[in-house]
Amino acid sequence: MMPCAVVSAPVSYSSWPMRRSESATAGAKPHVDSKERAIVRAINKQRSRHGLAKVRTSRRLAKAADFHSWEMLDADYFAHESRDGGSFDQRVRRYAKHRSLGETLAMLGGCGKGSARRVVNMWMDSAGHRAVLLSSTYRRVGIGKRAGNLGGRKACLVTADFGSRK
Repeated sequence: MMPCAVVSAPVSYSSWPMRRSESATAGAKPHVDSKERAIVRAINKQRSRHGLAKVRTSRRLAKAADFHSWEMLDADYFAHESRDGGSFDQRVRRYAKHRSLGETLAMLGGCGKGSARRVVNMWMDSAGHRAVLLSSTYRRVGIGKRAGNLGGRKACLVTADFGSRK
């Protein structure tokens, strides 16, 4: 089962400074890889089928998403909350300043061929995830895909953080 969350609220940006360990870890993977680009293309294909504008990639949202995927593997858990118990919107707002935010998570047994399509299909088959992917509010997305071990098993974790234009 994959959790899904959506938050829309005004923000006070100065209240959530980025911690040094977050920027160092999130910066370890500076570019979007081919599988993450494939996930964005698959999301946009679904949005196009429903008459919605494409989402554009956001480097800041990608850093937030990548950090969370790394953090979940490092701390051996799978949830929207951060390891310190903070909410997903607090974590994302350390990186990006968007009025509305949404997040979807996925876990697969591996990040191999066809994983982008499988992730987006899983999200589309879940009402909560589908609502995030097909929300006209969101115009930016950041994808963070990390492979490792979770609960003693091989795992591919994908975090997609969505944001409004601003």
